[in-house]
Amino acid sequence: MYLLTKEADELAIVYSPEEKLRLGDTLTIDGIIAQVVDIHFADLPGVLEHILRKSLVAKSETKEHIQPEVKSVIDSLTDQRLAIAKIRGRIVEVSDDKGNKKKVFKTGLSEFNISRARAEIKVLSQDDLFDALGLCFPSSCDFGKTLSSEPKDFEILAERLGINLITGMKGSGKSYSAKRLLLKLIEKGVLTLVFDLNAEYLNLWKADEKTPNKYAGLVKVFTPRLPKAQANELPFFIPLNEITYDDFATFVNVPQGTPTYQHLMQFWREKGEKQFDLNDFQSFINGVQNEAVKTALQGRVDAARAVGLFGPSNLTNFIAEMHKTGGVIVFNLAQVGQWERGIIVEFVLRKLAQLGQSKAIRAVSLFLEEAQLYVERQNMVNILTRMRHFGIFPTFITNDPRTLPDEVFTLLDNLVAFMFRNEDELRQLAKSGLIDLKSIYALKHLESRQCIVVGNVTSNYPVFVEVSPQVGVVMGGETRKLVS
Repeated sequence: MYLLTKEADELAIVYSPEEKLRLGDTLTIDGIIAQVVDIHFADLPGVLEHILRKSLVAKSETKEHIQPEVKSVIDSLTDQRLAIAKIRGRIVEVSDDKGNKKKVFKTGLSEFNISRARAEIKVLSQDDLFDALGLCFPSSCDFGKTLSSEPKDFEILAERLGINLITGMKGSGKSYSAKRLLLKLIEKGVLTLVFDLNAEYLNLWKADEKTPNKYAGLVKVFTPRLPKAQANELPFFIPLNEITYDDFATFVNVPQGTPTYQHLMQFWREKGEKQFDLNDFQSFINGVQNEAVKTALQGRVDAARAVGLFGPSNLTNFIAEMHKTGGVIVFNLAQVGQWERGIIVEFVLRKLAQLGQSKAIRAVSLFLEEAQLYVERQNMVNILTRMRHFGIFPTFITNDPRTLPDEVFTLLDNLVAFMFRNEDELRQLAKSGLIDLKSIYALKHLESRQCIVVGNVTSNYPVFVEVSPQVGVVMGGETRKLVS
């Protein structure tokens, strides 16, 4: 391999077909660390003319009289490759407090004193790279393998998670990898709450359609309007005594400052901390003297009954208890309309914030599949800016990153990006600042379940990964086919 040229923070490296390089490989060039983000044929002087000359004359009309050794050189020149590598930084040797020396990765490049003629270029082993990045994976890691000349096992460490984004086009493997990450969090004893828009997470506790798996006791599903509990699925209700009169007014569309709102407030204050339900509210309405207010309140309580979401529930205690052992609480949003979804999500988010603020629970994870379809933009910003201080760490999962507010990318800690073809979506990902546009364009060349991982989980060094298959779990989420 030879260094051809440098432009900005990119190096062009010429190499022969016999030298094996893959997208994502890390190169060390006299102390400089660069990562391969694209591979071309080398457009060397004379090569284009040679190929054009051969293509313009029919093979049947020509005979090449050329010495074998010369022909070998010409063919070799024609097949030379050109790797475009992004300069990531350098590896330097430092001493710790005890005087022990170790190699660490440093970003930036304040000097460039390498020789094109004498520079030694070689592929840095994944072990050496991860050691320099301070990434120590357990021996049992199986999330995926690096896409490199010498693949190595790769793990997403739960303690390095924060605000995360898993994204990729339809069928790229983003939902599959999200479930793999979720199972890792279970094994780490982390409680995760999932807003499941397409009923993809309901069967994670099954090994097949009939057999429970090892996660069976740690996966619970709350489904609105479910008549009674069955297996791991429980009915979802919102207890009136656990929300404010202002919450209820918002849910059933009672404008503030109106007589209807004032009577609603009066009822809530009379009940105080006691448990109550819609039947108690109905009794209160029956005693209202003002007919217009009575009619308005009756309409609201009828709407609340019709939506089927309000009733006694021990969800708060359930969350408080389950966070001690870890696991998954899935909120099944597949069979409810947009209005009901908004009520459910709003209630759960407020309840989480209350529990986190009072320190009734330790840190929890929150998975939001296509959040833009059921979380208001202001609530999304609230999750990003306020709720993380209460120990609530969101993971956004979407096939269109353009639908998320810019605050997601500004505050992002980790990005897991799968295949994209659309350049608008690629440019949106680059807004995170975790990875440059040239590197993110490499997503165009990836296959299903191959991705770029970058952020705290990789010490901010982009790592190309192929997600490993999961056994013993019904993963769900597959796109149905029109014809089997």
